[in-house]
Amino acid sequence: MVELKPFSLLNAETHFKWNNDEELNFYDSDFPLNLETFDSFINRLKLITDEQNTSNRLMEIHVGETGELIGIIDIHNIDIHNLHCSLECTIGDYTYRHKGYGTEALGKALRHCFEELNMQKVYASSFDFNEKWIRMLTKTGFKQEGHLRRHVQKRGRYCDKLLFGLLKEEFLYAGKPQEAVGVI
Repeated sequence: MVELKPFSLLNAETHFKWNNDEELNFYDSDFPLNLETFDSFINRLKLITDEQNTSNRLMEIHVGETGELIGIIDIHNIDIHNLHCSLECTIGDYTYRHKGYGTEALGKALRHCFEELNMQKVYASSFDFNEKWIRMLTKTGFKQEGHLRRHVQKRGRYCDKLLFGLLKEEFLYAGKPQEAVGVI
């Protein structure tokens, strides 16, 4: 069982460690790892989490039983005119990977996007080699909407980037994907 909580700068050291983790960067970023200083990281986080910044939201993923911080949800590009946003989910603590926590957190983040932010669409992307993230997206109802060929260079070779989307009515009325993640 996971709980999504508002982002807290009190956990900045943990987030900083994940931000500078080479493997997490490999799966999450279009760019090679560029080690960031702690001060630079904090300044960037303050801009992202500033109340005046309405286009981004960060939420922490905590284990419900222990309260331990295990990951982060990034909601970006919140468009209040067209009612869509992008979503990323990262389990930064390796001991909690591949145990269903990410899928559950993704389901709860989707509920937040559709019910609290009133989005009509949530979109996400994945590198073609990130089979686990692709399975998680499709398990929660996302449909592949695009395919950017040879889009990003990773460790000396090009890979494709896949684009996925989920509409509000698909999330609310599909039934099966949401039951699988314990959302409905």
